[in-house]
Parts: sequence; C-alpha cells; structure tokens
Amino acid sequence: MSPLFIVGLGPGGPEHRTAAAERAVREADVVIGYGPYVDQCADLLDGQEVLRGTMGEELERAREAVERAREVRVALVSSGDAGVHGMAARTLAMADGIEVTVVPGVTAALATAARLGAPLADDWATLSLSDLHLPLETVERRLTGLALSGIALALYNPRSKTRTEPFDRALAILREHRAGDTPVVVATDVAREGERLERATLATLDSATVTMRSLVLVAGETARDVNGWLVALRDANLKVPGTFRLGEGAA
Repeated sequence: MSPLFIVGLGPGGPEHRTAAAERAVREADVVIGYGPYVDQCADLLDGQEVLRGTMGEELERAREAVERAREVRVALVSSGDAGVHGMAARTLAMADGIEVTVVPGVTAALATAARLGAPLADDWATLSLSDLHLPLETVERRLTGLALSGIALALYNPRSKTRTEPFDRALAILREHRAGDTPVVVATDVAREGERLERATLATLDSATVTMRSLVLVAGETARDVNGWLVALRDANLKVPGTFRLGEGAA
C-alpha cells in the first residue's frame, strides 16, 4: 500500500466523502492537514498521530508529509479535491522516492453546481483569484480570456477582509465582457453547516457578500432557467417547455 495518500475530503460533511478517502484516513499512522480540514475528518480519527497546521504553512505541511511517509503511512488531507487549488501539486513536486496515491474528492464547484441544477453541463472553467503566489496581472489575463469565451466560471479564493482588490478587478473584467443580466451565485460554506446560496447578476452582485469561504459561480452563455433550476443547455436547438434565458423574462 502507498505510504502517502493525498486525500480530498469533499466540500463539507461526511455524506460527500468518498469511501476511498475515508479508508485512507482511517488506515493512516499520521494525519496531516490545515486545522479546519482535520476537523472535517475528525470522525475518522482513532489513535492516529495528528499534525494540525495553519493557513500559509502549505509548503511546510507538504515537506512534513513527504518526510514522514518515508517511515510510516501518511494521509495529507485537503478539502474538496486536493488536485484543485489544493495540496496535491506542491506535494507531488517534492515526493521523489516514495509511493503516492492521490484520492479525488468532490470540489466546491461541483457541490455548488449540484445545489443549483446543472450550470456546468456545458463547458466551464475554474480560476483562483488569489494573487499570493501568482501576479495579479496573470490572473487578470486568464480571466479576460475566459470572460470572452462565454463559458461558465467557478471562481475560487475570491475575496477576504484584507484582500479585496482581485475580486473588484475581476468583477470589472466580467462586467466589461459579459451581459449585466448574467446569473451569478455566491455559495458560502456549501455542503456545510451555515450554507448560504445568494443569487444575483453581474450587474447587481454585492461584493460584500463574498468571502474566502465563498465560491462564485458565473453562469455561461448557454445558461437557462428550467423550472427554477439553473441549467446549461449545450444543444441550442433543444426546446424545453417553460425554459427561458435568464434575464429575458426572469423575475
């Protein structure tokens, strides 16, 4: 069996964890993760050594997981999917000489989409607005291309109390290239206690509703309201009774 498992725990509660993720944590000798992520799998802990980290210590956690995995079985846990703005990439980059298994998890984008219907049924992209490790100019360049593409967008790490500029600039780019009536959903703590889904449009979105615990889903150009569900209909010729483009008759 692999000595290092990089585990995606899903967006929140245990109902969205995979059996493989649960097994990897239960069978580990050492469980390593950001404190809130360790709490997310606390029901799986029974005698394992637990190393809890803080925000900003991702590289240190990755190094610790790799070094400990040379001797014992380690589970390095992330929320969502560890390969989507999570711990997998930086850990794999330094995991030379040990066997690693990446255990997939349900991402915040997929959990949010399921709550809304099927807004990601057509092409879509995910983009982190964090400029901690990537220049904001690069984030803006990527977002501009995606805004012009018309596809649905899932925006991770959008805004914090002290880091507001990236989201404000992102919103300005989206408003420049997409219609003001484009549906937007701010999903905060999705699939967790206190979940909030706030619906708006690009024109009406209030930035103050967005936090680092939020995912912002921007509907694509094929989005339709179908009996109250937000659905991306890739087949433009598909006729669905009671279906209309949001913004063209939507209340």
